[in-house]
Amino acid sequence: MLVWCEGFFQTKSALSSRCSNANMPESTPERPGRSQSRRFSAGTLGNLHESYLTCLCLSGRIWQHLVEIVKTGKVSVIITTHYIEEARQANVVGLMRNGHLLAEGPPDAVMKQHSATTLEHAFLQLCETTDQNSIKQTSSPQSGPLDSSQSFDGGREENQPILGVGPPAGEELPRFSANWKVQARHILPRGRNVAALFIKTMLRMRRMPGSLCFQFLLPVIQTSLICLCVGGDPRGIQVAVVNNETSPSAYSHSLLSFLDNSSIYQVPLSHKDAFEGVYNGDYWGVIGFGENFTSYLTKRMMQRHVSKEVIDGGSVHVWLDLTNRQIALMLQKKIHDAFQAFVDNKMGSMSYLVALPIKFEDPIYGSQNTDFTTFVTPGAVLSITFYLAVGLTALSFVLERKEGLLDRCWVAGVSSVETMLAHLFSQLIVISVQISLMLLFILLVFKTPNEGSLLLAIILIVLQGIAGISFGLVISAAIDDEQSANQAALGIFYPNLILSGIIWPVECIPYPLRYLSLALPQTYASESLRCIMYRGWGLSRMMVWRGFAVTLGWNTFFLILATVILKLRT
Repeated sequence: MLVWCEGFFQTKSALSSRCSNANMPESTPERPGRSQSRRFSAGTLGNLHESYLTCLCLSGRIWQHLVEIVKTGKVSVIITTHYIEEARQANVVGLMRNGHLLAEGPPDAVMKQHSATTLEHAFLQLCETTDQNSIKQTSSPQSGPLDSSQSFDGGREENQPILGVGPPAGEELPRFSANWKVQARHILPRGRNVAALFIKTMLRMRRMPGSLCFQFLLPVIQTSLICLCVGGDPRGIQVAVVNNETSPSAYSHSLLSFLDNSSIYQVPLSHKDAFEGVYNGDYWGVIGFGENFTSYLTKRMMQRHVSKEVIDGGSVHVWLDLTNRQIALMLQKKIHDAFQAFVDNKMGSMSYLVALPIKFEDPIYGSQNTDFTTFVTPGAVLSITFYLAVGLTALSFVLERKEGLLDRCWVAGVSSVETMLAHLFSQLIVISVQISLMLLFILLVFKTPNEGSLLLAIILIVLQGIAGISFGLVISAAIDDEQSANQAALGIFYPNLILSGIIWPVECIPYPLRYLSLALPQTYASESLRCIMYRGWGLSRMMVWRGFAVTLGWNTFFLILATVILKLRT
């Protein structure tokens, strides 16, 4: 009976003896799993002097065992591998291409001859030299069959390795500089390699469905929290009320009835208790009325000339705790609105006599009830897209380098540009889903206004996502450990959030820092997205196309920088 086990056939009796060496049960399935195959391969290493062909997944322990049995016994081990750097542990290495032996000898000697720091570099030089020779031979054929001095049995001892196939010993190996066609073949990205790396990255994502779902939902959660918790009016603010008027028909009671009770909770107190409560942090302010407030206010409305005492007695006195400016501004606005409603109710068509001589007409852009959330939302969407993309890619190369996948890609002939493009395309799919979900929520659920082209807004957000991916690739290419990569990604978050005009206008930033703010990737982009959504502007406006131009510039810079760093480090 023949049993298949990781690329070689053995009889059942031989299989049973090797199962005992590998601590595996004899009832091994006809095609065992990968972990059992690796254990079985390790179990068969002790019998390599027998006539068995074994294909191994070479781990560090297996390499160590191979070295030991070669040193202690009269055994030669021949290994074939696509991972060039893995072969550096061998005593003699042979580099082949298209069935032809390019070089043979100790790894250090091969690298020294070609002034290379790695076997991969030496192999690439040999390939370029071979390509150049083939081009020259095609244009002017000068080579013929190998003579006796070049053949393998022309006087060279069998155990003496060759360092190169070419001129006889004693002559210097001819060196050629590859022409632009050969160089372009090694520089330009190949679609097959990019597609393979793209599939590999997508498979890694698919194996973690929980993490992938969390990545899709996280921007929706963050955007929803911003729309729900940022920019709204404070609720349930306790304010002490000191009313010295006792009559139920007094103007003070009528005025207080116009206050927004959902935002302000009125607590009637004496003068002493009210101020003591504010000092103790129990209340956010005090609203006070004099005992003659109604009569003095009537005189102010009816008489042209009144004394200072009448003016003071007919005024509403407010003391606020300004440690929280947002709450203080809300209280000022609510009290002002309540007084205006009270005057309109009491005076009717004559209310203009006591109104401020300033009239705010209908707004040119936006609406009268525009809140702070409307200002924050566009910048928040760009910021969330950017930094989630940074988080997705900041650890990409770090983890692959840690697992050895990145080195395997290099020795397989994958270029840094191909690696960058594969990660860019795979992460672009993720951020496209994130952007779609975010826009659905802010436009349909939270009713954020959009007066301009939705397509322009989507393109700008996607470009910001690509900028985040590119910046994450820079971090991942430059840093080796996960902790440092996380620190670099988080270290840029708050400075960019504060300086980019996302949560507060750029015009409020002092001028030395404002110049730095204008150079950041999200400052002009946030302004551009607000102009698209709230003003309905298109690319013909400078404030719109400037955001696109700056974002494209940062994308190009980050991608080039990441490619250069990755190339230098490999």
